[in-house]
Amino acid sequence: MTLRSPVQAASRSRKPLIMFGLSLLLGGAAVFYSKHYIEASISHYRDQLEKTEPMLSVVVPNRALARGELLMQDDLVLREIPEQYVDSNSITLDKLDTALGQHLDFDIDRGAPLLWAHLEGGLTPTFSGKVEAGLRAMTVRVDEINSISGFLQPTDHVDLLLTHGSHGNESIAPLMQRLEVIATGTQTLVDKNGTSGRRSFTSITVHVTPQQAQKLILAQEIGDITATLRNPEDELPLGDIPMTVAELLGHKVEVEPTVAATPTSRRRSQAPPAIEYIIGGS
Repeated sequence: MTLRSPVQAASRSRKPLIMFGLSLLLGGAAVFYSKHYIEASISHYRDQLEKTEPMLSVVVPNRALARGELLMQDDLVLREIPEQYVDSNSITLDKLDTALGQHLDFDIDRGAPLLWAHLEGGLTPTFSGKVEAGLRAMTVRVDEINSISGFLQPTDHVDLLLTHGSHGNESIAPLMQRLEVIATGTQTLVDKNGTSGRRSFTSITVHVTPQQAQKLILAQEIGDITATLRNPEDELPLGDIPMTVAELLGHKVEVEPTVAATPTSRRRSQAPPAIEYIIGGS
């Protein structure tokens, strides 16, 4: 039987303690460096996210749209995308007016960037898409005065006055009011930059009901139509009393009163002419 010395026994008993302590030390070091690595990674990605990057707002549908649907503003929202990832064919906010009212040529998923290639007309919208349901687009001839000196623009509202008659019997009367202008000549979009300056056009196109369209056609046949520009916030109605040349010059038009005829006067007026004879000579 081999006997161990007290030193050997003590050394053998301390060995597990040393291993346990070493394990704790290595585990602590591993936890420390792992935490440091994780925090460094989080900081790196946070810095990447906080970097200032040019963003661009593109138009995306807020629901899935099917081919053939009419593109309406209520179905669209804006989504910011890093500029470097934006397709050059994407529809942006400054071009949205051109896209509205067009029919879709493809199905589009919700949230997917809307491209010009998705639209039937592409960059050239169909004018019929701008006509609201139940209304009609009616083109009215205008001259230099009627065009408000060339400053009239789409989305403005106008009142129309009709002038008719001849040889001093002319009169002017309100015809229609608060008609929305959807085109001036061939221009269908508002010139927000004012780069076009004074423009020349010989017609304006307005939103009208079918009944108003009939009235406009007839009015153009019997007289001249003048457009007057209205403030967009002004909703006061026009008067319906026409003005004549006499009223313009301050002349009062007197109407002779009619006297009711009595039965006797009617009989006198109806009696045939007769010859009066004087007998007796005095």
